[in-house]
Amino acid sequence: MKSSDCAKDRRSGRWRVIAPAFLTLAALILLLPFLDKAFHIDDPLFVWIAKHIQSHPADPYGFRVNWGIESTGVWSETQNPPLGSYYMALAALLVGWSEKALHLVFLIPTIAAVLGTYALAQRMCRHPVLASLCAVATPVFLVSSTTVMCDLIMLAFWVWAIVFWIRGIEKDERISLASSALFVTLCALTKYYGISLVGLFFIY
Repeated sequence: MKSSDCAKDRRSGRWRVIAPAFLTLAALILLLPFLDKAFHIDDPLFVWIAKHIQSHPADPYGFRVNWGIESTGVWSETQNPPLGSYYMALAALLVGWSEKALHLVFLIPTIAAVLGTYALAQRMCRHPVLASLCAVATPVFLVSSTTVMCDLIMLAFWVWAIVFWIRGIEKDERISLASSALFVTLCALTKYYGISLVGLFFIY
């Protein structure tokens, strides 16, 4: 191997180590200014469910809300599985219920989604860092990342399920396939759309 090729490989290896930290920093720079953003859109529904979970952990939807014209069961308004609210309820035991605290906690799945996108892009394109930055800078990603709804948690499970599925298929690794199955399950328990991964895997 030529010395120039060795140097290129070393630079590539160093960049693979630096890239995740760089992408994490980029996401934090974009999102930290919104830590004190008020709860809006459907955020209150997820917060109310999380608060109810703390006192009734086995009955996340056992209360009513007035989200429109009349009082209805909260399950008819949110129409999402409860895993995201369980995550919030657990986090709130540690950090409290303020906007800033919960937005900070929800940066964890956001960063996981960013790093999962990078891991997937490494397998799919020649410029994984650029692809990941484009994903982070997408308006819908930025807006969703400043909520406490379940979308970014689902996305994190989604991309990592794909990463482990591809790795498991390519390398015949049962532990990777089992990890993918776990992430698919968690994805579907966060948002019902997650179950569509099963069909996508069969197509793959």
